[in-house]
Amino acid sequence: MARTRRGQKKSAAERQLSKWTRRRILSTALFAAAGLVAVQHLLAHGGFQPLPISMGWQDLLVGYPMAILLAIGGGIAMDPDPGA
Repeated sequence: MARTRRGQKKSAAERQLSKWTRRRILSTALFAAAGLVAVQHLLAHGGFQPLPISMGWQDLLVGYPMAILLAIGGGIAMDPDPGA
């Protein structure tokens, strides 16, 4: 009886985790990185510069364009059929 319950728990856990495919993890990570880049860039223009590079380089390397590119990459990496 305990063995049956343990098997049911394992299958329930596997069902919950089966939705997190590699593509979904990659997509979520790219969207999170885009959000972090955007927040860092907003803070940098507010006067707090955590990166030791000039604002010109920050605008090019870690500015909103980079956040947009990361978000686009996250959108491309999304699973085309998340319900399956």
